[in-house]
Amino acid sequence: MSGVISGLLGIGGGIVIVPFLAWLLSMHGMPADTIMQTAIATSLATIIITSISSVLAQHRRGAVLWPVVITLTPGIAVGAWFGADLAHFLSSELLAMIFGSFLLLNGLRMALDLKPKGHRQLPSNLPLSFTGVILGTLSTLIGIGGGTLTVPYMTWHNVPIKKAIALGSACGLPIALFGALSFIIIGLQAGSLPEGNIGYINIPAFIGISCTSLFAATWGVHLSHSIPTSTLKKIFSILLVIVGTKMLLG
Repeated sequence: MSGVISGLLGIGGGIVIVPFLAWLLSMHGMPADTIMQTAIATSLATIIITSISSVLAQHRRGAVLWPVVITLTPGIAVGAWFGADLAHFLSSELLAMIFGSFLLLNGLRMALDLKPKGHRQLPSNLPLSFTGVILGTLSTLIGIGGGTLTVPYMTWHNVPIKKAIALGSACGLPIALFGALSFIIIGLQAGSLPEGNIGYINIPAFIGISCTSLFAATWGVHLSHSIPTSTLKKIFSILLVIVGTKMLLG
């Protein structure tokens, strides 16, 4: 499901993966103080695979604005490190509340079909690079690939929606790559991590999710270019509101 959503809507599959992993890890007895960090880090690791598949599919269609991706990437790398460092020091409970709030707000935005008005052009390279820092920090902190933030930002700056979705997929790759690497390095300093973890990344969960999402993302890209997504967005928005509310309530 996360792969299809990533390719179809250009949003990070972490919206689905993080709450699912948090629930799964808690069922398997992982210490509560590292559940959210592990779920977020593992989500980013799986998004590396999903993003590669999505980006290749979007590139074949000529939809990716590569100069924009190249400009954003250095800032994303800096932001990804800061976001992972911040997640390491925050409590798992606070991270769950932050993620739940994000899901709830994003679900309401999708349900109400609130869209930014495209009334301006993309900024010059320096402000765009600083935007990369913000995208990298927030996306790494909550374990999403970046499309959830990148797509509205791009449409707000008059980028056509299909190209904005392609940029969401393309920017998800450096966010996930640098974010996962940061969580590995920072996670090595954490205690009470179970066997099967490399830093904060849970390898069995990473392998299981990646094996299916790789092909699902390509299918999602195909669907994004062939069918309207308004109905799917409405259904998905309800799911986000329900899951977000549940995480806020513990």
